[in-house]
Amino acid sequence: MKKALLAIMLSASLVGALSAADKKKSDDSETLRHYADPLKFYIGTGVKPKSWDQDQEGQRILAREFNATITMGMMGVNQPEEGRFDFSKMDRTMRFAKEHDMKIWGAALIYRPDSLPQWMHEKMRGGPKHSFSPGQLEDLMKRYIQTVVRHGGDAFYAWGVVNEPLSHRNNPWEIILGQDEYIAKAFRYAREATNVPLVLNETFGQTGIDKGRADEFFGIAKRMKAQGVPIDGLGTEMHLEAHRLDPDYLDQFKNFLRRARELGMPVYITEMDVYQGPPGSVKDPWETQRRIYHDVAATCLADSNCKGMTIWDLSDKDTWLVNKRQEDLHDAKPDLFDDDHQKKPAYYGVLDALKEAAVARH
Repeated sequence: MKKALLAIMLSASLVGALSAADKKKSDDSETLRHYADPLKFYIGTGVKPKSWDQDQEGQRILAREFNATITMGMMGVNQPEEGRFDFSKMDRTMRFAKEHDMKIWGAALIYRPDSLPQWMHEKMRGGPKHSFSPGQLEDLMKRYIQTVVRHGGDAFYAWGVVNEPLSHRNNPWEIILGQDEYIAKAFRYAREATNVPLVLNETFGQTGIDKGRADEFFGIAKRMKAQGVPIDGLGTEMHLEAHRLDPDYLDQFKNFLRRARELGMPVYITEMDVYQGPPGSVKDPWETQRRIYHDVAATCLADSNCKGMTIWDLSDKDTWLVNKRQEDLHDAKPDLFDDDHQKKPAYYGVLDALKEAAVARH
């Protein structure tokens, strides 16, 4: 009797162990990229360059969960001295992406003054207008853009050529060349050097997609298209705040997608995070955050013209929101993974949206 009981207990223990192993195997296959890959949908994020070597777990998560990552295209990163390029950070990202069968989003080739290297600021001490002639600035822009995108080659799925032209003045480019002119030249120079899709990117506020700014943005896109400027896609940032969201924020996003489709331009969500709100401002902040991530991802995935989504950043411990120059959000926990790299409800919001899209398309 005792032997029979022991056999039953051992059998039950073995079944339990097998069940746990099966569950782990199932959990390992339930990744974001497992569902994104067949959909040909880019789901991306990145490990902070400064913490890259120390964040081994972040690297493992990046390779396991995402089929895309990020590199910064800014001059301050890639051209620290006049005439000298430093591609060490880009090369590291390119090696990692190649090893893990990923593609790269290239962010912000032409951006605001604080993205520029010190040598550019030294040239502009007397004011941008007195620092460069239009011809000199055009030559500098052309050489920079073409050197960078050629170095990146086909490791990239798209380049953000001009970033946030409406959020601030992207000087010295805008003040010397004019708004439409510097944008047009940047895209034309990029097209001469690569066939990778070229994207115009903008941010539209923390409550949804501000209609006034969206109207300005599409005005630029239409003018560029009319001039034959090779803009291949439009990027929207979605740095959303749960306690401030407009009730119709999803309709605003759907309208953005519709307007882009009418122009024949794909859409990329280039930067997304969701601030959970100050304590007490949202009834169930983590469930609310999960729902926002799910609904935005599902809306994007429901439109075949929406090509990808980049989470800004990998985990809460790295979020840029705690160091914003204006309105620092010191309690921000806006990402899919927490400070200890554990999956949050927000992660499952995106995962569920991908799973639902996979079912819908089959």
